[in-house]
Amino acid sequence: MQYNAPYGSPDPNAPYVDRNTAAGTSGSRVPAAALEHPQREIMAVLAAAGVTGSSDDLTQLLQAIQFLIAAATGGGDTSNFVLMPAARSRIPIFPEVLTADGRIPVTSPSAGQVRVPAGYDFLHRGIFAVTTVQTDFATVANKTYHLRWSPVAGFALKDLADSGYNPTALAETNEAFDSLYDNMLVARVVTNASNVPTITNLVNLNRLEAEVTTAGPGTAAGDNISYSNTFTLNWSRTPKAQVVGSVVFTGTSSVGSGQTIVNQVLVGPKTRYQVTATITADLDRPGTSAYGQLQLFAMR
Repeated sequence: MQYNAPYGSPDPNAPYVDRNTAAGTSGSRVPAAALEHPQREIMAVLAAAGVTGSSDDLTQLLQAIQFLIAAATGGGDTSNFVLMPAARSRIPIFPEVLTADGRIPVTSPSAGQVRVPAGYDFLHRGIFAVTTVQTDFATVANKTYHLRWSPVAGFALKDLADSGYNPTALAETNEAFDSLYDNMLVARVVTNASNVPTITNLVNLNRLEAEVTTAGPGTAAGDNISYSNTFTLNWSRTPKAQVVGSVVFTGTSSVGSGQTIVNQVLVGPKTRYQVTATITADLDRPGTSAYGQLQLFAMR
């Protein structure tokens, strides 16, 4: 419906006024539509909810609205319903990119340019669907950037050397730059002297998990035999990781009776991008070759 101003008023938004005899003011003349249209609108809501109009009950519009909400949501106390803006500010769920690998395939169509492609979906706070539109950013040579998204600013390319973005000059890998509920770290962009970007697209899922096993020959160094591996993750959040390992001796062991081997697994460095781990077997004397195995358990 639309607002129906007092009859005869040239202003379509003119207010209604009461008659004031002392001041010589005539009361507003009410056009028929001003009375009929609101009633028609209300009766349409009642009809959609299957409520029969009655002059004996002045709460029927409220009842009809509650019925329609219940029909759309499956019922329940309407006071418990949360509107989308409130849900987007309250639900503690990280951004989730709805692709097979949880990444938005950001590209560089040419030197000095980074492109967010169109048509990729992700969820904000687990409830609000966002579809990307093509967005291009210009870069400068010899820079490191973070491509981010927020519900307020949309996509933005942030320079790590910008004091506004990184006021305390934190390392690029610092956890302070991880994806947050309302601020998604989409990709790392590093440009070379020719302003050619190298883009690392990051996984954005509400729950990040990985279990990876690797194995290979150990490296002997005196009484120690060690095996190292770097596990690539490229996540949007720094993992909480545990690594377990074992050493299998493949040569002639010089370990005699009562002698022991101590396996020690050292984890580090650990970043959003990778986890490096080393397992070391300490022998009483050299002379043994070995095969090492490491298993990474990571989540966030």
